Amino acid sequence: MQDLCFHTTALPTTKKKKQCTLKIPRISGDMTGNTLAIEAAFPPEIATRIIHAIGRYPDLQPLFQDIARHASATKSISIPANSKKRKLEDSVPAPSAHTNGIHVPVGISNPTVAYECKDVSFQVPARKKLKLQLVADANDKTRQEIRLQNQQSKAVDYSLPVEQIDQVFCLPVPEKQQRQWNFVIFPKPGATTANGVPCEQVVFTMSEVAATGATPSGQNITAQDTFITVTERELNALLQPQGKHVVTPNAAEFVSSIPQPHRKGEKAYHVKAHRGSKDGYLFLLPNGIVSGFRKPLAFFPFATIEAISYTSVLQRTFNLVITSREPPTAAAAAAAQEGNESETKDVEFSMIDQADFAGIDGYVKRHGLNDASMAGERRAKAYNVNKVRKEGSVSGAAEVGGGVGGEGDGLTELQRAELQLQDAEDEEEEDYVESGGESDGEGEEDSEGEDAEEGGGDEMEEDEDE
Repeated sequence: MQDLCFHTTALPTTKKKKQCTLKIPRISGDMTGNTLAIEAAFPPEIATRIIHAIGRYPDLQPLFQDIARHASATKSISIPANSKKRKLEDSVPAPSAHTNGIHVPVGISNPTVAYECKDVSFQVPARKKLKLQLVADANDKTRQEIRLQNQQSKAVDYSLPVEQIDQVFCLPVPEKQQRQWNFVIFPKPGATTANGVPCEQVVFTMSEVAATGATPSGQNITAQDTFITVTERELNALLQPQGKHVVTPNAAEFVSSIPQPHRKGEKAYHVKAHRGSKDGYLFLLPNGIVSGFRKPLAFFPFATIEAISYTSVLQRTFNLVITSREPPTAAAAAAAQEGNESETKDVEFSMIDQADFAGIDGYVKRHGLNDASMAGERRAKAYNVNKVRKEGSVSGAAEVGGGVGGEGDGLTELQRAELQLQDAEDEEEEDYVESGGESDGEGEEDSEGEDAEEGGGDEMEEDEDE
C-alpha cells in the first residue's frame, strides 16, 4: 500500500508545452516609410530586429533612421560589379569629375585589350618587369588608358588615362651595345588618376628585335617588325584622337658630333650632361628638350622656355642653363592672357662636351631660344592665342637673322658667353676688399694699373709732340 502511494505521488502530471513565438510590434501608419527605408538598407533579419527595437523604444527611431540613410548612401557608392544597375550605368559614357579645374577621368570598368606585351622592363614608376597593356572601354571606345599589369597576380599596378597624357617620346638608349629604345610618357601638368592620385611619368625599355610575344588586335605583325615599330604604331593609334603622336629624334634638329664607341658609324641624338650630381642625357627634339633617364625626368617644351644661356665655358666643357616657366595649363593660359605670368626658374646642365656646342647652339638659335623676347610668342602658340603656322616653319626673330637676338655684334654665342664670364670676373675683382697681404687679384689690378699708366704716358708724349 505504501508502494502504491509512492508511485502515485512520483508520477507527475504531463502538460503540453506552449510554443513561444516572437511577436513583432505593430507599426503605425506614419512609420511605414521609415520601415521601408530600414528594410532597404539592411538584411531582413537585421531589419526585423531594428523594427522590433523601435516598437519597444520609440525614442530610438530617429537614430535608426539616420543609420539607414547612411547605409543606403554607402551602398549606392560601392555597387557590386555584377549588379544590373552597374551594367546600366556602364552603357552610358562615364562622367568626368573636375577638382580645382583639373579634369579627373573615371576608371574603365569593362576594358577590352587592344595591345599587350609581356616582360617589359620598366624604370618608372617602378623598376621591374610588367605587362604593358593598351585598353579601351568596351562600351565607349574613346575611353582608353595605358595599364601596367603584374604578371603573377594579374593586378593593375598603375594606369594612365590617355586624355591625361601630355607627350610620348621614343628615344634611343645611349651607350648600349644592343639597340634599345626608351618610351617616355609625360602626363599633363596637374593630371590625376580616377582615384585622385597624381599621374606619374612612365619609362619602359624595348629592344630592337622581332616582336615575338606582342599581341596587337588591330594590325598584323610582319617579319620586318620589331617591338619598337609595333609599339610605336599602337601608341600613335592611341594618341591620334587627342591630336598627338609619338615624338622621335630628328637628324634635322640635332645630331651629336661625338663618335659613338659602342655602335660605330651610327648617329647619336643625345648629349651627355649632369643635372646636379646625377648624370644623364639631353635630347634636342622638334617640340622641346627632354632630360633623362633618371627620375624625375624633365621636358621643356618651347612654350615654357624663357631663354637658354651658357655658363662656365671652358676649353673642353661648358654648362647650359634653361630658364623656364611652369608648363602651360588651362589656368596658366588664362593667367597669361590676363598678363599674370608664373615665375621663372633656372635649370643648369653641366659638363657638356665642347664638341657638341656648335650643334646645340644651332638648335637654340634656329628656334629662337636664346632670345627672351621671343618667349611671349612661343607661349602664345602654345595657348593658341595666335594662329599657329605649319610645322617646320619658323616665325619671328628666329626667321630673321638666324635668331641672333637682334644684338648685331657679329659674335657667336660662345664668344658672347666668354665675354660675359670675363665681365663677371672683372666685377668680382673690383668688388674685392683688401684684407691684408698682396693677393693674386690685387697683383693683377696693380699690373693693369701700371699698363694703364704707361698707356697714359704715351698719350701725353704724343700730345706734347703735337
